[in-house]
Amino acid sequence: MLIENLKYLVCKYLHERNDLVELAMQDIDSTKYILSEISKGKKKDYDKEDADIIKDISFFYL
Repeated sequence: MLIENLKYLVCKYLHERNDLVELAMQDIDSTKYILSEISKGKKKDYDKEDADIIKDISFFYL
C-alpha cells in the first residue's frame, strides 16, 4: 500500500521523477526523502484526498 501511494503521488505531482518511484520500490526507508522531494517540486497545491494520503503515510511510516 505504501509503495502504491508513493507511486501515485510522484506520478501526479512530479511525473518527471520516475527515479523516486524506483527508489520507493527498492528502499522503503526513503519514504521521508520522497515526500520531501514531492513537497519541494510540486507545482500545485495538494488535493484534499492527497493530503490525507500524505498524513496517513507520515503517521504509519515515519
